[in-house]
Amino acid sequence: MKGCIVQLLGVLIMVATAGTAWGKEVPFHESTLGEVKARVISLVEKDLDAAILRADTDEQKAAVARFYPDGKVRNRLNVLLLRRGETVALVDTGFDWTAGELDAALGAVGLGPEDVTHVIITHAHGDHTGGLIRDGRPAFPRATVLFPEKELAYWSDPGHEGVSSRTFGSVAAIRRLYGERVHVFAPGEDICASLPGVKAVDEAGHMPGHVGILIAAGGRTLFFWSDLLHAFDAQTADPSLSTSFDMDPEQAARVRAELLARARAEGWSVVGSHVPFTQPCVLK
Repeated sequence: MKGCIVQLLGVLIMVATAGTAWGKEVPFHESTLGEVKARVISLVEKDLDAAILRADTDEQKAAVARFYPDGKVRNRLNVLLLRRGETVALVDTGFDWTAGELDAALGAVGLGPEDVTHVIITHAHGDHTGGLIRDGRPAFPRATVLFPEKELAYWSDPGHEGVSSRTFGSVAAIRRLYGERVHVFAPGEDICASLPGVKAVDEAGHMPGHVGILIAAGGRTLFFWSDLLHAFDAQTADPSLSTSFDMDPEQAARVRAELLARARAEGWSVVGSHVPFTQPCVLK
């Protein structure tokens, strides 16, 4: 893994090893930041096709070929579990088909779906919201679902149904099933009162209201950047390289460059939804 120095924020409890049975022993790394326990959970290993990268120049094409000679971008699908007192918050939920892995990860700390008090959604793609609904019912019967305000507004506007009928339909179903338990938040503010120091960072570009999650407490900072990038090596080396998943590739590239520069300058430990590691690291 290039461009990354591993830095422990807390005790390394378990890392993935060859032969790990995904769904039974779900890889994770837990850190403590002030009063918040932050557990990065890898639900599944999921390679992406390097063709998702919008390599426009000869230099970019050569870089993509160098980083991914077999055409595969190796990744894990990560979510984040935050605990503070009686607050149990999931940041994103994975796909609908990774529900078993998510249940196993919660069970590892003595929790079940009914114990989740908040689900924080970074954006409305199906690999982030898919676990909210099971068999036509709310997967987390007690949870408040927190959406970025701009993201929820965009995908609740009937005029945008044609942009992505799947995303539009998913958000409509979440709103219908969770009802008054769907709330919104804005970048720059504490996402909920029971998680002080846990704030959203504006990452619009990948999606209209896309956010990352910044946890600053106890003299430490952890940045869960969600889908700021999908190809760690290539995009940390060249932030101007966007992907076919980005709704606004130019804006996504600007935001990526700004936040990667800030993470380096301030020494944040970082991890994302689509990176080839579970343990947060510090960028070179």
